[in-house]
Amino acid sequence: MGDGKLNNGVSGKMIRKGEYTIYNGREYRFIESDSVEAIELISNDKNEMDNGFTYYKNNIYTKIVGVDEVKELYSINPYAVYKGEMFSASEERKTGKVLLDTTNTELAKKMGFERTDKYMYSNSVERDEVELIEERKPYSLD
Repeated sequence: MGDGKLNNGVSGKMIRKGEYTIYNGREYRFIESDSVEAIELISNDKNEMDNGFTYYKNNIYTKIVGVDEVKELYSINPYAVYKGEMFSASEERKTGKVLLDTTNTELAKKMGFERTDKYMYSNSVERDEVELIEERKPYSLD
């Protein structure tokens, strides 16, 4: 899983995935901006409009800030330990269950996963059946 830091026992409602940063002491998702040396912060909190965010659409608020204004940039990839094995993980929004994925055919058969694509096998499990882990790697705009 690379040289990222692992954060075991992740709690909270959402399984996080993507690029994140720290701005004014708070964590935000971000995307790269068309502006040079800038990123676009993303929030779902309407109160962020008081902090210079603008309404985008569907409860999404954004703010462009310079890279020099944020503490660090990092990428988060979620994993889950299920029955002693590590799988990539995501959240099924409709059910709140954890969706586990693997391309390892033998492991998938052993664990009773269903084939969901040509090379992908998946299984939905309850949150309390897994230990969620976040891999956190430094992110570069280069």
